[in-house]
Amino acid sequence: MSTIRRQLAGPMLSFDLAREIENLRADSAYERTGRLGRTLAKSGRLRLVLVVLEAGVEVGTHHADSPLTLQPLEGLLRFRVGDEDHEIRAGQVLYFGAGDAQQIHAVERTALLLTLSMVEEGRSPGALAEL
Repeated sequence: MSTIRRQLAGPMLSFDLAREIENLRADSAYERTGRLGRTLAKSGRLRLVLVVLEAGVEVGTHHADSPLTLQPLEGLLRFRVGDEDHEIRAGQVLYFGAGDAQQIHAVERTALLLTLSMVEEGRSPGALAEL
């Protein structure tokens, strides 16, 4: 993915999510891998990341050191926490505390907003944000 200079912090940021999703899906990295993420906003320990996944793409295991939310804008994700399978789809929001989500995969073509509150400044927030 090419480096794009854009403002990540400020007193107010606004995003056209449909256009952002379209741009991510048009990127050659998404065409090759079926997944791509872009940080929309970053301030201190807070990160807002837009993630697109093609149907059938496996993200794997995500370890959260700190709380996060997942809000699908379209599509359906399936994942496992402990011994239980869960699904989250467009129109829902999931709060996920510290811990592991395993076998994360897109059942349908999915776009989601991932909000992270990192434990330490500069520390990697986890697998989904690394897309």
